[in-house]
Parts: sequence; structure tokens; C-alpha cells
Amino acid sequence: MRSPITEDDVDELELSTPDHRRVADQLLEWGDHPHPRDELSPRELLTAAGEQLELAGEPEAAEAAYRRAVVAEGVSELDPRSHLMALLLERGDTEEALVLDTQLRRSRPADPTTYEYMADVWAEHGDDRRALAWVTRGILVHEEGPGFSGADVAMLCLMRWRIRERGGQEPDEYDLVGIGMDERLDRSQEEHLGGAS
Repeated sequence: MRSPITEDDVDELELSTPDHRRVADQLLEWGDHPHPRDELSPRELLTAAGEQLELAGEPEAAEAAYRRAVVAEGVSELDPRSHLMALLLERGDTEEALVLDTQLRRSRPADPTTYEYMADVWAEHGDDRRALAWVTRGILVHEEGPGFSGADVAMLCLMRWRIRERGGQEPDEYDLVGIGMDERLDRSQEEHLGGAS
């Protein structure tokens, strides 16, 4: 049996070479032969492999990796069905993408990252209605508990406000949280630029 894999091992692998296919092959190998003390689950490793295969310009191989990640053991911060759905939309397979969207929504992901990512995907494809539904759903999941961090909720509110603002809507209480986050981000960026000069 191989040695256990740490998050640092994966970071070092990804930084060690510009060859995304080589990185993906190693991640697939680790994901296929897990160690009980790995810091990353097989699902996380296979999802990361899919991301590397997308960067390598191999969408079919990426799709296969994501499909394997969906049924793999463990949890991952971003549900691999999110990546798979985005890939299907990119190639115009909207029908299957919508099926995955529904499955993912009904599973009530426990991490805010999935809600943000799904909103981004739909917004990029010009569907602000679905994008808004995803960020709103994330906020509701937070309110029903156990809850996300304050920063994560504020980012969901910010995404929600940007979508609603595009639609010409007036800000509500959630949007005001997002506007506050936007102002904090602007101040932080100004301070960073001021410190760099």
C-alpha cells in the first residue's frame, strides 16, 4: 500500500509541472488506490483530476473522471456533479445538465461553495433565473441550519444582489448584506493597492 496523501502533496504535485495530463494521471492513481489515512477522499482526488483534465483540453476524459467522482467514496467541498453539469452545458447537452441540476438541488449540498459555483455556471450561460435560485437556496439552507460562516453567507448575498441588480430590482435585506460585503471587498482592495505603492 502507498503512503497516505496530504493536501500539501496535492499542492506540490499541481505546482511541480505545467503538464496537466501528468498531474491528472497521478491524481487518478491516488483516487483509485486510496489509503485510509489520506487527507483527501477519493471523491476529492478524482474531482481534482477532472479539473486538471479540463485544463489539459480533454473534456471527455474530464467527464469520465467527474462521473467516477460522483460515485466515489468520501466528501468534497464542491460536489463533482457541479463540474459535470458545467461540462455538459458547455457542449450543449442541456437536457442531462438540467437532470443533474435537479438531482444536486434536491440533495441540499452542505457547503456554500456548491451554491456559488452553480449560480456562476448558470449566470455565465445567461440564465439569471436559475442563478438566482441557487444563491437564494444557499441562503435558505444556511438559515435552516447548521449554517455557513458569516463571510460565506455575505458572498452568497453579494452574488444574489448582483443578479437582482442586473434585473433592475431594488435591494432587500439580503441584498444589503451583499452590498456591505462588496464595500468591504472594495476597501480591502484599495488598502492592498495602497500598501503596494
